[in-house]
Amino acid sequence: MVKNSQSDLGAFFATAALVVAVAWHPVAQAQAAAPKAAAAQAKPAAGLAGPCDVKVENYRGKPFYEILFMNREANGGGKGNYFNSIGHLFDDPDDVIDARFRALNAEALKKEFGGDGVFFNGPRRFVANSVSGIGYDNCKTRVMGTIPFVVFGTFEVPSFDKFVSGPPVAYKVLVSKRTNTFVWKAGEQVHELITPEGAVYTMFSLSLKVDPNNTIENLPTLGKRLTLPAGWKYRTRTLDKDLVLSSRFDADPPNTVVLDQFEGNYQYNPGAK
Repeated sequence: MVKNSQSDLGAFFATAALVVAVAWHPVAQAQAAAPKAAAAQAKPAAGLAGPCDVKVENYRGKPFYEILFMNREANGGGKGNYFNSIGHLFDDPDDVIDARFRALNAEALKKEFGGDGVFFNGPRRFVANSVSGIGYDNCKTRVMGTIPFVVFGTFEVPSFDKFVSGPPVAYKVLVSKRTNTFVWKAGEQVHELITPEGAVYTMFSLSLKVDPNNTIENLPTLGKRLTLPAGWKYRTRTLDKDLVLSSRFDADPPNTVVLDQFEGNYQYNPGAK
């Protein structure tokens, strides 16, 4: 059974676009890409309507899941919508829901929802304590393999084929256009990556996709497990006050994120040094 953590389903990435070489693991984790010569099919519209304000609190450590439906563009790029389960609470154990997510069939989903490619991002665990932002399509719930999802935004990648076959884009600054606010409570330990230029990025979610043992309980050992490029640094620190990081889809310069080698996701933290 599934419970909703709020009156409106929580939306995670309330975005206008995620314009990056997206870093989700390829073929080994069930996904489907249509051949270039495949017959035309109904494709999900990338445009978004029906915005809905949402807020999710006390979500640290909770499981969530994301599915991306991509269309191949004439220029070789890709564009589509992505759906996320964040905001829902599950009665079943986390490993049971994780197994249901891993068992989802990409071809079946592609036939049902359209698109040239289906990509699975997760299982994931939320690391910040809360998030607020904007969802779309009036937060209408779509159930996939017993897991409820809501559309959160659109995304674009410069190369559909590289998205399918390429490795995760780790330790690269990626543009992530979205409207939301993350909050970490005072007393929490935060995990951060620091670029060679000194920019600080704070982890807001982790993934169990590359390494199923990369759990929130094992975060204290993350620094020993990371293989950082030259000039990059990793650190942990305990907050003496609440940390609030906000972004807007129309920000100039745009919001950015960084992924580690385990697909942990880090938000740019302009106030940190």
